[in-house]
Amino acid sequence: MSKPLEPDRAEREELAEAILTYLNDWFDSALTMEASGIDLDPAQFETLAGGPGETGRRLDEILSDLDLAGRAGIYHPSGGHMSYIPNAGMFTAALGEFLAAGLNRYTGVSAAAPGLVAIEHGLIDWMTSLFAMGGDASGLLLSGGSMANLTGIVTARTARLGERFGKGVLYVTRHTHHSAAKAARLAGFRPGQISVVEVDDHLRMDLDRLRRAIDADRDAGREPFLVIASAGSTDTGTIDPLPQLADICEQQGLWMHVDGAYGGFFQLTERGRERLSGIGRADSLALDPHKGLSIPFGVGALLVRDERALVDAHQGRGAYLRDEDSYMGIRDIASLGPELTRPFRGLSVWLPLQLHGIAPFREALDSSMDLAMYAYERLRAIGGIDARWVPDLSVVAFRFDDDELGRAAWNAVNEDRTVHLSPTIIEDRFVLRMAILNRRSTVEHVDRAIDIIEKTLIG
Repeated sequence: MSKPLEPDRAEREELAEAILTYLNDWFDSALTMEASGIDLDPAQFETLAGGPGETGRRLDEILSDLDLAGRAGIYHPSGGHMSYIPNAGMFTAALGEFLAAGLNRYTGVSAAAPGLVAIEHGLIDWMTSLFAMGGDASGLLLSGGSMANLTGIVTARTARLGERFGKGVLYVTRHTHHSAAKAARLAGFRPGQISVVEVDDHLRMDLDRLRRAIDADRDAGREPFLVIASAGSTDTGTIDPLPQLADICEQQGLWMHVDGAYGGFFQLTERGRERLSGIGRADSLALDPHKGLSIPFGVGALLVRDERALVDAHQGRGAYLRDEDSYMGIRDIASLGPELTRPFRGLSVWLPLQLHGIAPFREALDSSMDLAMYAYERLRAIGGIDARWVPDLSVVAFRFDDDELGRAAWNAVNEDRTVHLSPTIIEDRFVLRMAILNRRSTVEHVDRAIDIIEKTLIG
């Protein structure tokens, strides 16, 4: 028998209690869970892919299917998850998402929910002040770094090139996150308009090569307009030379966009601020609360030094909307980015920050940096491993004297399932990465992975 679409209070409490119990069990297991699961068989996939029936099912049966669906893949909450860029998740942020979905308030236009929109603008103001971007700075919360990069590129295109951008050129490196080049294509730029600048021995954008590329493009009649810098690359966690890039962009009249999706929130720490020096000079900056702050997936941010640039690039008014784009001075978020209909995305960030304060987030980031240096020191002492890149933040990248042994070590670590690592390719060589950003990661997780690697090399 189907449940009504408007369950009464007793039914709501029963449903909520069952789901809260399920979620509490999941968080209880997070401290000890393995880093990856087991494969599902074809029959299980078929079960999960089945559509809804005419009548409803019992919640316990549905949660059982959800449990089955979650068995496969990488377990992001596990402290052993050190592949890609980890995200531990957070119970209090999940409560924020639950509240936001339950309240179901629309936040695209300020007048629809001015208090809630003010909360999101307050979060953005906190972020722009963190990077000292100035009083005219603004921004918005988006679904992640990919949308933040796209929105930043569209803003730079409008600000520097206007409506005619067929000759525009933007500059990246081989280690710039692939979402930037994808965003450029979506923004209307052809592959030939995306210039790949070589890196130096530390995998940072080479400044002399950038200058030469800009001069050559101008001489050829093209229009350089944008440099995309990394504040912690995904491959190795490397930070491009931000102060010098800012100087070049100012001298050349180029827009500087910084992809700080992974590394930006290390600005909360003393070491992070030192290593991210110059980041606040960016014209636009992409951040991911769902990385550095452990907020559940689906919350990124774009910060821009001048709010007018965002409005110029994104404001669009339908006849059924008010002529203005603010309410009591609170700017419509829809005028700052691509979304008109959007959720109250900020509650999953605002609630944990208000509840816990900033200090625990800073401590977690500092701990990640400490653990990364511990891993680096252990790895560089092992014969057969070339740990040439000192971590800028919390990603430890290292290669092997023998690439095939490196692949064997990677497979051995992941087959153990206690820890999960992911590789990359640098200069046509296999490189293994240990990405440490999960607050549940411990010395024991790091040692487990390195012990397996060392054992594989010894044979």
